Amino acid sequence: MNWHARLAERRGGDISRSARGCTDKTDESPFVSSVSNPDGHSENIAPDPAHVADTLKQMRGHLLALATIGGMDVAHVHRLHDLDIAACAGLDDPQLTAYLSMLADTADRHGGRVPAGDTAPMHCEQCGPVWIHPTIAEVLPVVDGWPRALGCPWCFVRKAGGYIPRPSVTCEGCRHFTPDTINPQAGMGVCGVGNGMRWPMQRHACGNHSTRNPHEEA
Repeated sequence: MNWHARLAERRGGDISRSARGCTDKTDESPFVSSVSNPDGHSENIAPDPAHVADTLKQMRGHLLALATIGGMDVAHVHRLHDLDIAACAGLDDPQLTAYLSMLADTADRHGGRVPAGDTAPMHCEQCGPVWIHPTIAEVLPVVDGWPRALGCPWCFVRKAGGYIPRPSVTCEGCRHFTPDTINPQAGMGVCGVGNGMRWPMQRHACGNHSTRNPHEEA
């Protein structure tokens, strides 16, 4: 079959697909090239290393620009592995900005800082009282006034032995607190997990505060 026949056959196939209303097409990664072999069939070939490096550089540059526009620390982008950069291919700007925001939040938690916007207190079964975003707190089950969950975004900080800033609590109602027998309402009681003696209404930060496990009945 000469090239005239091949061209006519391909044009005929394109017209046939159009007539059927076929609009599907395979999405290809920018890191994979597609070529036609001598038989006219499309094949994926290994990408050119120089092309991949240039594509990664452009994507990293775009992320740096979005971080700068959003007032974020560009160091988060510089620390990304090339595989993380490659995984961003195909994402639009709002999705990339959300990704950068999550990187910033993770860095804040690593540094013992509460991410901006995390203004709602919640109780994590593993970490105790922590700060969380209000949109997350509002969908959690509430027990004794606390939004509750079995895990939270601070769990990795706790596992690494890092510092967790906490919302203030009072000892009254805490399952670990033993009130003063003479004056339970206002007398100084004892913490059962070794945090000393405190007034029941004294506000302080405590990682052991717990009124009830999330799934205990009231």
